[in-house]
Amino acid sequence: MNLALRPARKSDAAEIALLVNIAVHGQMASGWAHDARAADTYEPLEVGRLDMLRDDTDFGWRHATMAHVDEEIAGMLLGYAKDGPRKPVPDTVWAPLRPIQELEETASGRWFISMLGVHKGWRGRGVGSALLAHADQLAQASTTRGQALIVEDANAGARKLYESRGFSVTTSRPMVPFPGAAPTGTDWLLMVKE
Repeated sequence: MNLALRPARKSDAAEIALLVNIAVHGQMASGWAHDARAADTYEPLEVGRLDMLRDDTDFGWRHATMAHVDEEIAGMLLGYAKDGPRKPVPDTVWAPLRPIQELEETASGRWFISMLGVHKGWRGRGVGSALLAHADQLAQASTTRGQALIVEDANAGARKLYESRGFSVTTSRPMVPFPGAAPTGTDWLLMVKE
């Protein structure tokens, strides 16, 4: 297997949106389908693609790394330094995202792995580990102290991978279901690596 990593390009926005949705077991697409911007798009992932195209946010293409084998995208890491002091989560944040954003804010001062998604055919083949090793390099090159990520309590495979890389659970928040999506767990877990 000839696995390579590269910084995302703006043209990767649709693939990034797909892998974000995969990372949260399809729940983002349920949210995107209920977004007002979804009218006449015919596909909820189009809303995600529009989000990933933005240049003015950490949660977009500029902070993604693509893993590929030859010409096939195998996975994606989206992460960034959570610089500055912890900020309160605004009351206007959509309810399903609120517990996630609350946990992310407790990760202030760390390099935050916002999303790690791997296509089904590439899971268990070292793609996630390679992306996490890359996150280690990015975190070491930053001014942050350690790393953090959020995972569903029911995602045993991902938790096992993260624990093998030195992450441990520090706190949690109850999940708020995305409209139209059956929750796959009961809690979001914040995992930290010093």
